[in-house]
Amino acid sequence: MCTVKASGIGRKTLHDEVYFVYYEKSRINPKAMVARGIHAIRDYTGDYYKVETSYKDVAHYLFEPGKATKRVRYYWANGWETRKAVTTETLNMMRYKRCYYSPESIATAAHGTQFQYSTWEKYDAGDRVEFFALAAKYPCIEYLTKLGLRKIVEDKLVGNDLYRTINWRGKTLQKVLRLDKKEINEIRTSNLSIDASTLRFYHKSKHRSKTLTITEAYKLKDIDYCDSELEAMLSRFSFEHVKKYLLKQMGNGNHYRSGSLVLTAWRDYIKDCRHLGIELDKDHIFLPNDLHAAHQNTIQKVKIKADRSLNMKIATRLKDLDKYRFEFAGFILRPAKSSNELFDEGKVLQHCVGGYAKNYAEGKTDIFVIRKADRPETPFYTMEIREGKIIQTYGMKNSPPTDELAAFIETFTASKLSKKKRKNKGKTKIAQPDNRQEVAV
Repeated sequence: MCTVKASGIGRKTLHDEVYFVYYEKSRINPKAMVARGIHAIRDYTGDYYKVETSYKDVAHYLFEPGKATKRVRYYWANGWETRKAVTTETLNMMRYKRCYYSPESIATAAHGTQFQYSTWEKYDAGDRVEFFALAAKYPCIEYLTKLGLRKIVEDKLVGNDLYRTINWRGKTLQKVLRLDKKEINEIRTSNLSIDASTLRFYHKSKHRSKTLTITEAYKLKDIDYCDSELEAMLSRFSFEHVKKYLLKQMGNGNHYRSGSLVLTAWRDYIKDCRHLGIELDKDHIFLPNDLHAAHQNTIQKVKIKADRSLNMKIATRLKDLDKYRFEFAGFILRPAKSSNELFDEGKVLQHCVGGYAKNYAEGKTDIFVIRKADRPETPFYTMEIREGKIIQTYGMKNSPPTDELAAFIETFTASKLSKKKRKNKGKTKIAQPDNRQEVAV
């Protein structure tokens, strides 16, 4: 009889409870339909051989052309209360009950009324009472759904902001959407999930661009969220020019899926240009033909500039760190030469030692590379030493040292690090390498 709608949670007790909504055609008004919200209980606390099911109406709904009415009865109240807001009890009094509704009863009750073709079956709207309340007031829901604007109806049902884009009282689609037949036909043939933000942007911008289409509005609808970047572009170029530029960048590969992503990438590109001292007075620099390529170029230049500064600091440290250089049993240990070497090391060995470059340059930690003597330029293992103590030593994909390398590290510790400890602390105990795994590398 009823189709399950999982909108409540039933607890295992000595009571079985369900709430279901059943629709019927109005006996008074043939153009209206009614719905009953029924709470059913089976109580097993007494004689379980004589268990009966009790039924109690807790909500009544009336849907007729132009309006919807709800009456609700609470167990602690006498009689019925009429409510202005027609809401479902599955999210209120019955929210913790197992809830059902009957789609078959809807089909029968709606037949011959304005609700028959309201497209109620296309929406996952709980027990459907809130959908029919909306459809009673605004029959245009049928036309909006059939036009492909289901997202707008769904947003209306859940109370999302529609930015006043819809004239719900309109008698025709043109008046409802404030669009002409040509624009409506474009929506119909676009196969796009047009939402209120698309219509808002289109209404707001079509006077600024005589060639703006619904499809273009759909692609650019989010650019208003980057208003400072957009205004910066519009300070030098017309909206028509900016529109074409954004759409071109979105179509140039798969780098930018929306207009806002183009604007944020452009913002970062401009920031890089200013950091590098690149003049922006020329239009082809301000709006590069291929933004992604231009931005990748500035990113690389900024990195090189930053690396140059780090490398200068690392170079001054090498004089002091070179005393730890060590060669034994076919292995070589030396301080990392530059930030570039650290990034290359991390790339080859697939760990993130490159992220240590800044701390290494500033003397907050010491980074050493370990090589096989017969392959002195090929990354093999990386070691971090902090305050004279080995913190971590890892190779490919954070692999720990082999037995041979562990012996090399032990000899290095005894030769280079323990002497320092005896000098500073007067201790003769040999420090053992600490190969704890840390997320950083």
